[in-house]
Amino acid sequence: MLDKVIYLALLVLLVVTPLPYGAVEGWSIALWEIAVFGVVGLWALLAAQQGKINITFNPLVWPMLALLIVAMTQMLPGLAAGRPTISFSPFATSQFAAKLFASICFLLLFATFVNTDERRGTAVKVIIAVCTVIALVGISQRYAGRMLWQRGTFGPFVNRNHFAGFLEMGAGLAGGLLLGRAAKREWMAIYGICGLIMCAGIGLSASRGGVLALAAELVFLALLAIPTFFSSRRSAGKEGSRRAGVWIRAAATLLIGASAVAGATLLVGSEGLFQNFSQIQAETQGQLAAGERFSRRDIWHATVQMIQDHPLLGVGLGAFQFAYTRYDQSTGAQRVEQSHNDYLQVLADAGLIGGVLMLVFVVLLFARGFSAVGTHDRKKRAIVMGAFAGCFAIAVHSFVEFNLQVTSNAQLFLALAALATTERKKHSRHEDEARHEDEEE
Repeated sequence: MLDKVIYLALLVLLVVTPLPYGAVEGWSIALWEIAVFGVVGLWALLAAQQGKINITFNPLVWPMLALLIVAMTQMLPGLAAGRPTISFSPFATSQFAAKLFASICFLLLFATFVNTDERRGTAVKVIIAVCTVIALVGISQRYAGRMLWQRGTFGPFVNRNHFAGFLEMGAGLAGGLLLGRAAKREWMAIYGICGLIMCAGIGLSASRGGVLALAAELVFLALLAIPTFFSSRRSAGKEGSRRAGVWIRAAATLLIGASAVAGATLLVGSEGLFQNFSQIQAETQGQLAAGERFSRRDIWHATVQMIQDHPLLGVGLGAFQFAYTRYDQSTGAQRVEQSHNDYLQVLADAGLIGGVLMLVFVVLLFARGFSAVGTHDRKKRAIVMGAFAGCFAIAVHSFVEFNLQVTSNAQLFLALAALATTERKKHSRHEDEARHEDEEE
């Protein structure tokens, strides 16, 4: 019974975490952490009842645990010359450490209790449903005003880039199920409609990084599908038909995504997206007036200087905003709390050691993701493809944004990472194909 309660609690977290503006404020982050630790308490109670510890240890946890040790080291006194601690703000670093520990717990819980085909399938449907509803609310807010979230620009998200980042992951999941052809036709139609809505929401958001990440995601999905052409041992005629079908689905996915973005851009959101893209040159060349200068180019330049001054262990995880003021060359009219590049910020916050851990995490994610995609279980492969594509999209978007510092987006990313990096099961290829043959009808 507790096993099912924990599983349902994880699904509830996926649904409710985006609602308080993506859970980016102190109180909402604290509530999320309390909820996760509450689920950990249920897991401990289950372990006591069963007399054994039931846990699926995902290797992605190792670099996260190592980063937690880095955060604890940064709060120790006497390790930095001229400052009490390595971190410019030990309190902010302690908050980061608590959130990171909660994230580790969520990843382990999700990998452990979303552990059957039925549960994985239900979790995927919940994620797609949540992303679709948020996309619809965000689109409607553009025309009907802010009905549910007064401070939300698109749905519960104040920042349009975070709205786009959230939808990218859901769109990848829907695209993977379409390409994998792992559901009945009725569900395929539903996934296609949901994918179309999410793509339209990304285009309407006018997020440059979101649109570019979506384009990269669609290409990545098509490339993931190509190796599956050679995994079947069917007759030549059936094999040719299957390959042609996958090509058609790949082309259809690309066409749907491109059409949705183009339609949302040209028909209802062209001025916002075009203005944002036209601003790129002014930002990168530093042509904005001093009073208006808040470009990524200036932030990145200051962040690089910060990295050069604190190369080994950085300025403290979570303490970026406190160190940045020393490098800010703008008027200071606007407060900079993130570098708008998750990779640069890890280097600034945790130095080269943090950068190595980040690289290890990425390598593990891609290595295990590509391995899992090779399974002959079609349903599992479709879910892995979609989850992997969603992770890839947010990784691309993170070059120009800080999506992974938004609690709801980070949680969804961890859920997709768990779905994409599950252990590969040993099944007979013919048994797997027979098991899902009825789903093709």
